Amino acid sequence: MLIKTEGFVIKNIKYSEHDSIVTIFTRELGKVTAIAKGVRRPKSKMRAGIQPFSYSEFVLYKGRNLYTVNQCDSIEIFYSLREDLFKLSYASYLLELIGAVIIEEQTNNRLFNLLGKALYMLKKKDIEINTIVRTFELQFLEFSGLSPNITSCVECGSEEITSHRFSNREGGLLCEQCVDRDRGAVEVSKHTIRLANYLLNADIKKITKLKISEFLNNDLSKITRRYILEHTNVYEFKSLKILEGLAK
Repeated sequence: MLIKTEGFVIKNIKYSEHDSIVTIFTRELGKVTAIAKGVRRPKSKMRAGIQPFSYSEFVLYKGRNLYTVNQCDSIEIFYSLREDLFKLSYASYLLELIGAVIIEEQTNNRLFNLLGKALYMLKKKDIEINTIVRTFELQFLEFSGLSPNITSCVECGSEEITSHRFSNREGGLLCEQCVDRDRGAVEVSKHTIRLANYLLNADIKKITKLKISEFLNNDLSKITRRYILEHTNVYEFKSLKILEGLAK
């Protein structure tokens, strides 16, 4: 059976001298693994469309164990991301996040649209990368069903919180009366929580020039990344290691 669908290439792994195994996040099928035969040949017409980040239209044949890419026409290859090492690393991080939570053939249109918007925004000039990435992380958690409670105490439901403590284990904020539930909960600024709630509900296309202070960015990044690592069962993200090296 042939299936026509659009999708983002999440991963491309060499399979043989001329073939590749690609992981594609599609709108209609969710995440699929497919073999792309002959795409490593220099004159392959599909070569550009099966590179990571590429947004392409695919014709897939469903076999017994995996799909085969019968046809691939690139729509947007996001070439400019590859010209900027920081943008390339951040974009790779977004793909790693998607790959960590989407299971085979599970559709998620909200995540699909979020990824598309974020990649298109990252390729633009004069944008605030931190704002895009922080917004993506928060909405990624929401659309994956993993979002922490950042509006009230995760234990008692109280909204009267004066000293904000965030617990990875419990899944959100703890008030003063419930903080003993997790002695490892980290203190976080009330301004960071306000920012998180704002970004969670914002249109990522409309806030790309919103500048976040270094303190708020670091504070929010601290809690979201630890939370993501714990709740996606990922040991580490390779792209973040590269970014740490670039920062030094």
